[in-house]
Amino acid sequence: MNICFTSAYTIEMQNQEELLRLAAEKGVLIHPELKQKLVDDGETAQALMDLLSRSSELPLVITPDIVKNRSVGRINSEPGEVKIIKDVTGKSTSTGDVSDFAKYFTDRFRSIKKILLKRGDMSGVISISRAVTVDRDVKVIGIVNSVHTTKNGNKVLEIEDEEERCSVILLNELASECVLKDEVIGVAGRMSRERKAIIASHIIRPDVPFVRESEKIDSSSKLAVLSDIHVGSKTFLRKEWSSLIQWLKSNPEAREINYILISGDLADGIGVYPDQEEDLEIDDIYSQYERVAQYIQELPDWIKVIIIPGNHDAVRPAEPQPALQQELQNMFAGKVTFAGNPSNILIEGRKVLAYHGRSFDDVISSIPFLGWDKPLDAMVELLKRRHLAPIYGEKTPLAPESRDYMVIDEIPDIFITGHIHSFGLSEYRGVRLISGSTWQAQTSYQKMRNISPIPAKMPVCNLSDLSLGVVNFSSPNPSKIMRVL
Repeated sequence: MNICFTSAYTIEMQNQEELLRLAAEKGVLIHPELKQKLVDDGETAQALMDLLSRSSELPLVITPDIVKNRSVGRINSEPGEVKIIKDVTGKSTSTGDVSDFAKYFTDRFRSIKKILLKRGDMSGVISISRAVTVDRDVKVIGIVNSVHTTKNGNKVLEIEDEEERCSVILLNELASECVLKDEVIGVAGRMSRERKAIIASHIIRPDVPFVRESEKIDSSSKLAVLSDIHVGSKTFLRKEWSSLIQWLKSNPEAREINYILISGDLADGIGVYPDQEEDLEIDDIYSQYERVAQYIQELPDWIKVIIIPGNHDAVRPAEPQPALQQELQNMFAGKVTFAGNPSNILIEGRKVLAYHGRSFDDVISSIPFLGWDKPLDAMVELLKRRHLAPIYGEKTPLAPESRDYMVIDEIPDIFITGHIHSFGLSEYRGVRLISGSTWQAQTSYQKMRNISPIPAKMPVCNLSDLSLGVVNFSSPNPSKIMRVL
């Protein structure tokens, strides 16, 4: 659907392009009266940008009244409402057949291509098979098959779409671009004289579009995040956990925490890493979950708990992981909502993307400037690629589902991870980033891998304005939620 904007727009060119892109992305028309207001009123233009950026449900035609009220797209949720929007639970189709892998990568390519095509700088994209026949600048979209560095420091990529494949050469400064195998990218450049390769001028990623700060919603609730509890381990931090329970039951600020999301690794599991049995206090998996359920039961009654699994939990190791099996769910009280890993969750209208974070094992080792102490930077790299596990066939096991559930097709308000036992709070283009802490002290295995935990910190997000804070239970006397962002 083509949207025509008047050339007399008085806002900055960057905002003009962003409005055009966002309107096209949402598939909406701009009412003629609203077009005229945009010519004369920069505030209306900014309000329209905010509406298009943050709203999930829009009418076909956007009128001046809609922009003035900013009411469309606000999802009206009752306090206490939690909805699982997307996860693999009960939907897995993977049988391990060769055809499953073809479907999986086809869906990955098509899903991210669709996102790329919504970018203004990707207009004029053609197929690779057509690009190799023309003698001009071209733009193509492809999935990366391989990445090689030449002796002189340049890079050669092999990419393919659904029809053809070709080489892409990254020269000079562009050679420093960190391109991952299996990610889907846009390439702008010119065909070589032999028409065997594209000499790239730009690498374009799907990324998160630039948006201004989210508007407030009518909510008095806060969402807290716990991760990597590892009940059953000898190094489980029982004292700090008791301090958490006491704080939630006695501190006035805790009354505003209506939700706790646990982003995986509730139990330490059995046989997850070499010689794990030496580190276990509870060596039976069912007994571990009985203890977890007991600890969750100790949480105050007003708090709703949302649980996704991690790689230590008793579900299939391949991602996407379904929710804990019913036999384990039955151990918990009714206030718990179980979801898969990853999951898109709606909490009082806020879009939450919850992912345990196993792919950090691959991404951190593949991108030179990342490290185990920089979880937030790793999260940003996933958002840029709009995929939670872009590298296939390394440490992160991925199930070849007919739908790639690891694609970040919906831009979240809040992105939550765990896994590497670190902690961090930040923001990227309007998305709040939360790297969950851990409730386990350093194990001998972590020490061997040079992983230094940052334990017993509870991130807290205010659902109204998305401000971020933390309570530190490593402190002898934890008190207030300390605002960070």
